[in-house]
Amino acid sequence: MTDNFKNEKRRLVAFFTVTAALLIVLSVFLAYYAAYGDILFTILGSKSAKVKKYTELNASAQKGQTVFFGDSLTEFYDTDSAFPSFASYNRGISGDTTDGMLSRLDSNLLALEPSRIVFLGGANDLNHGLSPDEIVSNIKEILSKIKTSLPECEVYVETLYPVNPDTRPVYLNSVADRKNEDILKINAALAPLCEEMGVTLINVHDSLTDADGKLREELTMDGLHVNKDGYSIVTNILSEYLL
Repeated sequence: MTDNFKNEKRRLVAFFTVTAALLIVLSVFLAYYAAYGDILFTILGSKSAKVKKYTELNASAQKGQTVFFGDSLTEFYDTDSAFPSFASYNRGISGDTTDGMLSRLDSNLLALEPSRIVFLGGANDLNHGLSPDEIVSNIKEILSKIKTSLPECEVYVETLYPVNPDTRPVYLNSVADRKNEDILKINAALAPLCEEMGVTLINVHDSLTDADGKLREELTMDGLHVNKDGYSIVTNILSEYLL
């Protein structure tokens, strides 16, 4: 076998290897895009860039409105379409934790001086090793700062949504270390906390849960986030308090 033939063989092997790898990456991307649509680009966005963008937008935003504040479940929620009868601002950030929300509370939320706040957060903390007690403590700090800065503001706290670790395909499942038993502990602790803080707890969890205590399979694409049908349920529940 000549050196030229060996070199040509190596080039062909390298070409087909690279081509196969690119096809795999492309197929995975297309699968994610089929599941998430344009939201996929939102997921990939920088948290710090979003914090900066919200801060800049808040400088010219109308005060005294309703603000939805939370993580990806808030960010992916088309609140404008869900509640066209009143002005609102969505200040959700994908992947955000309660620590992250505390750090951007002033610039992204309080600066808007809202008349109503709908808060949802804590699920991502479970994926970062925080205990239910630590998460509830952070939520208490968030609520305390809101009540101190905006004593007349109406505050609504959504219970954490259930997750479903069994959704398929596996590579799309985003549940990771989030467990329903921990979510139940947090939700149980939110009831006395909200009563203590004088805010309204909204039980969204139970309407999204199947008989096994998991997020209903038909309402999710990845076991963590809800789809359009899931958000329709959320909207119906929140409408009882916001409309």
